[in-house]
Amino acid sequence: MRKTVSTGIALAMLLLPAAASAQTSTAVTEDFTEERVGAAPTSFSTPIGWWSIGTNGVDTKPVLFEDGTRYSAATQTNSLAAQAQAQAQGQNLHQLSDSSAALAYYPIAIFNKVPNFTQGTIVTRFAIVGGDLDTEAGIIFNYQPNGDFLTLRLDADESSLELYQFTQGQANALSIVEGVPAGLAQWHELQVTVAPGGMHLTGGLDGLTYLQADLTAPISGQVGTLTKTDSVNVFDSFTVDPNGQ
Repeated sequence: MRKTVSTGIALAMLLLPAAASAQTSTAVTEDFTEERVGAAPTSFSTPIGWWSIGTNGVDTKPVLFEDGTRYSAATQTNSLAAQAQAQAQGQNLHQLSDSSAALAYYPIAIFNKVPNFTQGTIVTRFAIVGGDLDTEAGIIFNYQPNGDFLTLRLDADESSLELYQFTQGQANALSIVEGVPAGLAQWHELQVTVAPGGMHLTGGLDGLTYLQADLTAPISGQVGTLTKTDSVNVFDSFTVDPNGQ
């Protein structure tokens, strides 16, 4: 399965401020109810992607919305042509997206209310509602001023939970767990838990733990959300709890 892909996001991420050294001592939850529908989010900084505050189409509660449909229009990416290219290379469309530098585009949103995260839990409630090239959503953590970060992401079409490390614009798979039940247009809860010391983490979906990993250095950085190429996603809430387990 996918192991290494390229991305051109590092330069843009340098525009974000450096992470502070102190971690918040209590849980912080963003449910977007104080945000204005149709406007850019104030609780998140969005250097890459087409992020706005929208609704889920069922009620009027505000959500964080990433409009991946605008990716294809902006880049003139043709999903049918990409499908033909994938078949010629013996891949499916999602494998091509991960292996092609031309398709390595990751919209990100950085949470403004937590300047630094070193341990505890990050939980987001989200739904993936569309995408031809990709159907992915994830949590960013250990985000650094130079654009390096870690991410735990769900690939709905591949039914996989994936831990990636982004270093100098290169995405490297640290752990991929397949057979994770997931569906489109369904609410899911994705969770990352980092143990005290910042070097052991677990990843789960909908209350079940699927992934465990040991890191080579303690984490300390900002947090946020991530999608991929034309994936269309809504995020209903985002919680950071330094005391979570």
